[in-house]
Amino acid sequence: MKKKLLSIILCLAMAFAIVGTIAPTKAEAASVKLNKKKVTVYVGDTYQLTLKNAKGDITWKTSKKAVATVKDGIVTAKKAGKATISAKYNGKTYKCKITVKKAPASEDAFSAVENMKIGWNLGNYLDATGRWLDGKSPKEFMMAWGNPLVDESLFKRLKEMGIGAVRVPVTWMYHFDEEGNIDPEWMGKVKEVVDWVLANDMYCIINVHHDCGAYESDRDKWLFASEDNFDKNNELFSKIWAQIAGEFINYPQELLFEGFNEMLDAESHWADGADMDAFRIINEYNQLFVDTVRKTGGRNSTRNLICNTYAGGNFPDALYQYAAPSDTVKDHIIGQVHFYEPYEFTMGHSMKKMSADKIEEVNGIIGMIAEAFETRGDNRTKIPVIIGEFGADLNGNNDERIKWYSTVVKTAKEYGITCFIWDNGNANEMGLINRTGTKDPFGDVVKACVEAAQ
Repeated sequence: MKKKLLSIILCLAMAFAIVGTIAPTKAEAASVKLNKKKVTVYVGDTYQLTLKNAKGDITWKTSKKAVATVKDGIVTAKKAGKATISAKYNGKTYKCKITVKKAPASEDAFSAVENMKIGWNLGNYLDATGRWLDGKSPKEFMMAWGNPLVDESLFKRLKEMGIGAVRVPVTWMYHFDEEGNIDPEWMGKVKEVVDWVLANDMYCIINVHHDCGAYESDRDKWLFASEDNFDKNNELFSKIWAQIAGEFINYPQELLFEGFNEMLDAESHWADGADMDAFRIINEYNQLFVDTVRKTGGRNSTRNLICNTYAGGNFPDALYQYAAPSDTVKDHIIGQVHFYEPYEFTMGHSMKKMSADKIEEVNGIIGMIAEAFETRGDNRTKIPVIIGEFGADLNGNNDERIKWYSTVVKTAKEYGITCFIWDNGNANEMGLINRTGTKDPFGDVVKACVEAAQ
């Protein structure tokens, strides 16, 4: 009898041991949960649901396919209404209530440019480059060009100062692998900044920045305005933008995409020397950018997109060889140029004062920019334009610098052009705002720009 009892006890112990290896413990079961229990989305949006800590197969279902479908946790909003998404795992069902609303009317490009009022650039932060940075962390990249790490307090201050939009230059080339897959950690840092800008009720622009531009010995540019370069890199360029657009597919219309910054030809010509092929390739890269973003769907179907001239230039060939890309929607393309004229005042340091004739020169160039974009769109119709960068180095006479900034903003406003202050964080050059404190080296310049934009 004792032997029989011992045998039964041993069998039961083994059974419990086996069950213990198969069934989740109470602690494990308690830790499994959906990332969201309630979600509001708009028609055409997608939303990723995840069942945290689930390590096996999950069965996803929707209560109303007409309202929202689900596959592998990805919810696609079909029409206005309510539905319940369920995830069944290890015999237990987890639910999320989905509310689908009609998509809000998209803001056209003209309204967006007008409503931005005045913009500011987070320069020399997410756009640092240099071979010496290979293998560095995102934090080391963001601090590589002498700027501190920022937090949301910076963007709260910008809003309080009257800034209506923030352009966030981003260099991607050190942050994707040989197949063009972007590092999720880097994408996360970009999203963090975008979220801070939008949370403070400002427009935000992100771009592909120092992946193109002047070639220097310590930098690896990969985008140039040449036919050979386009043939070689058009698929990679498209893949990069497909990932960026996909990451931000559900973001509101206040987020805008800019295809590329100051793309030059393979010999790095600026205003002089570039041939007609370079201007043609600029137009082809712009078209590829627009086509790629639109194909991702969701809110990217009507998101306002920004397409630059050759080198971001405002000289005649850059303006008049520029053709706005064709689009699947009307009035959602914005042109962009940069403005650092006259060079001898803004960067050359040989001119200390803005004379009357130089003020007239500034006004004349801005007038030419406005006139050129009257005939840049489909069927030669007008598209809006922004001056995505403008700035003048500290030149020993800040009053004259304020005069220049005010002139650019005021004249541009008269033509319906919104300006974005370039700020590289260096107070000895074009740094105007203290990024981690409240004592700004040249807050008076920013104040003058804000006032001129009213």
